Amino acid sequence: MDTPTIAKYYREKDPMERLKLLEQSIAAGEEPEENRIRKELWEIRYSDKAETGDTRADGYLGLWMTMEFNRNSASRFFGTRSAKKEIGKYLKKLKFQEFQEKGGLYEELLYRECCHLVLVYMDLCQTDKSYNTTIFGLIHIKEDSAKAKVQRDIRETAVELPANLGMEAELGIITRAAREIYRQYYPNEGNI
Repeated sequence: MDTPTIAKYYREKDPMERLKLLEQSIAAGEEPEENRIRKELWEIRYSDKAETGDTRADGYLGLWMTMEFNRNSASRFFGTRSAKKEIGKYLKKLKFQEFQEKGGLYEELLYRECCHLVLVYMDLCQTDKSYNTTIFGLIHIKEDSAKAKVQRDIRETAVELPANLGMEAELGIITRAAREIYRQYYPNEGNI
């Protein structure tokens, strides 16, 4: 059961606000072991500066975008090998395998960060004007069509891509997080 501060931490989208909440929880002496790992995950996830502003770039979102860009790689000549290489670089940089191998609390908190990633992506899809429009952003698509588009994108990126690349083990934690967050976000829609 999360403390109120940690519950806010997992709902917050802004990297620097997340850091403030985490530091607040650490200063209050809440969950010392969990917060030490959360801080390590935060530092890895947001290690790069954003190109715009004084915030940090989200490495997990960068991984997701790389996956999304490569989701049709199986149909390209040498596409599978190239996609596996690109995605593998991100996974290594973000230390996914290292955290999963430690097991227990490390793997659980990595999973929670992956859930947060999917939540951030889904919120971006819902709020981005160009994502929910057609014809150069002039015409809004229906809510049902928007849901279907998000569902398709998540399924192709988090479920089908790992299978097509033979990376189910490496990306399984993201697939599991995508399934859970989709069920939470759209409780009456079934599975992705």
